[in-house]
Amino acid sequence: MLVGKRIGPFIVDKELGSGAMGAVYRGRHTESGRKVAIKVVAPGLAANANALKRFKRETAILKQLEHPNIVKLLASGKIQGTPFYVMEYVEGESLDHVMERRGRITWEDLIPLGQQLCAALQHAHEKGIVHRDLKPANLMMLKDGTVKLADFGIAKDIDVTALTAANSTVGTAAYMSPEQCRGSVDVTNKSDLYSMGVMFYELITGRKPFLAETIMEMFQQHTQSPFPRPSKLVMDIPIWLDNLICQLLEKKPDDRPFNADMVSKSLGMVKEKWETQQSAAVSAAKKRKADRTASDTVLDAKDKETARTLLGKKKKKKKEDPFYRKTWFTLLSVGLVAAGLIAVVYVAFFQTPPADGLFNEIQTVMKTGTLDEKRVARERGPIAEFLRYHDKHAFAGQVRVWSDQVEREYCEFVFFNRRNLAAAPGEETLARKAYDDEDAGRFDDARKVWDELAKNKDGTDPEKRPWGLMAKKHLDELNAADRLLVNLQTEAALEIATKKKAQFGSKAEEMALDAIRSENQKNAKAARRGWDEVKRYAKDRDDERIGYLLAVKRLRDLDIEADKAK
Repeated sequence: MLVGKRIGPFIVDKELGSGAMGAVYRGRHTESGRKVAIKVVAPGLAANANALKRFKRETAILKQLEHPNIVKLLASGKIQGTPFYVMEYVEGESLDHVMERRGRITWEDLIPLGQQLCAALQHAHEKGIVHRDLKPANLMMLKDGTVKLADFGIAKDIDVTALTAANSTVGTAAYMSPEQCRGSVDVTNKSDLYSMGVMFYELITGRKPFLAETIMEMFQQHTQSPFPRPSKLVMDIPIWLDNLICQLLEKKPDDRPFNADMVSKSLGMVKEKWETQQSAAVSAAKKRKADRTASDTVLDAKDKETARTLLGKKKKKKKEDPFYRKTWFTLLSVGLVAAGLIAVVYVAFFQTPPADGLFNEIQTVMKTGTLDEKRVARERGPIAEFLRYHDKHAFAGQVRVWSDQVEREYCEFVFFNRRNLAAAPGEETLARKAYDDEDAGRFDDARKVWDELAKNKDGTDPEKRPWGLMAKKHLDELNAADRLLVNLQTEAALEIATKKKAQFGSKAEEMALDAIRSENQKNAKAARRGWDEVKRYAKDRDDERIGYLLAVKRLRDLDIEADKAK
């Protein structure tokens, strides 16, 4: 217990909370009196090398975050050999407490709140940092309306304890993305967007999109079950916000918005469209009033005619030609035909196709279309039209990502279908070498080649650019395999420290963790057998590619270690 003790220039005056990884205290600066929050590693983990490495990495991550909507790191150090760090102390109310009082908030209040959260996430995501534990409890609301995102960098620690605690598991699991529920280690910024969608849904409707009694039931709903649209529960939600929340809650990461900045722009567009709609309604009301005034004038003329009739002053009727012989009818007919022809020409050649309609078409073809259908969409269909007419639109970034995805997928399709043929000199030869190096576990050699090819991904050469996009994907996979190894080694160490077995949704990851346990027990034979099993299981499964890469790398590492031991 550190209450009353001094940590550097700070005096600890209150414990705010504690868990398996450490405790958080409120303190104050001895000279300025400024309040701060102090996190200290749990005493039992002070001698654990992996836990200390994890805490050090966490501190390094927090040092990168400098944003008005993120709780700021102030200092870090050690007290009697135990690491700690100091954060700004936020005088406000957590969003979950706000919801307890209010039940739900209006969509008008959600817009500025959501845009501030998006700004914080975009800042973090641009630095490669994914929060992984977005929920109302981690958002602080200041009196002036400022939103502060807290607990960056410690989300994984929270997950380790929360997923085994009866009272907190469902609360945390309710905001987890489908990929987190499946146990994927390599979560991206799209995971945070899903969690944000759950929060938006809850804030605006007063309930979560999924309700469950157990963790596994909650996981099943996130990964498989539909949910009622927000507008089914709250009728006054603008359709554009209703659609945005549903898009954030898509099961597949690629079907969600491109990034947090796009979500922020979409929120701004919701407000603009709603205000435009309101202005149109006011204009329509004024027009109806004007129409009524004109009708009154017509009625006055008819009343006068009626009065003349009643007085016996009948108007002489003049024999008239049929209307179709009159000059006005001939001119009107010619005008209408000409206008029709002009309209057809305009629609065919000049009218800009609406962005929303094109975007919906693109989403559909990217979800359900074949590779050929996607290529048509990219070359002369909705993707090409969107980028031609709406390249400055808020969704243009996502459309470009889809366009690159199609280009890369076709390059990979051709590459793998030509594996039994002689490679063309240049990019294809290099790609084959890099791929062979990957399969042999020679990651460093593969990276050098992929790095060279990846230089073309932002170029304009139509022959080289697809290879650059393909190389970028493979580099991401190699980096993901490295991160997976670090995370699994950390989980194995935490199992020893906390006496709690780690859980994963991916079978390949579970098998890999068994192999690492064998490595930690210095049982090289069992470790090799374990990695061989991972390799065989994951080899032909696209969704287990990361596990396969890790297996071939570890098998090569074990061979090298065995050679050194001889």
